[in-house]
Amino acid sequence: MTDDVSGQILRIIAEKADVPIQEFVVRNDSRCGSTIGSMMAAKLGAKTVDIGASHLGMHSIRETCGVLDCAYQLSLFKEFFKSYETINTNWLDN
Repeated sequence: MTDDVSGQILRIIAEKADVPIQEFVVRNDSRCGSTIGSMMAAKLGAKTVDIGASHLGMHSIRETCGVLDCAYQLSLFKEFFKSYETINTNWLDN
């Protein structure tokens, strides 16, 4: 679901919130990560970004989280609602 624009907006928001992010990419010819995200993004017509936290992982017992992960996720969401409109408007103006 994430494209260049939505990914960059997320990076800006994470930087403002002082939240580290880890990017993970799966090749489109790989069997891993086959979700409906790309199909939904194509039909939705809105900026989308596929984010998640390892403590909410569905498929692997190896997906674990640290104590700060929940706090980071909360900070990221708070910053999104606080600054998305300004960041998006500035992005479009450039």
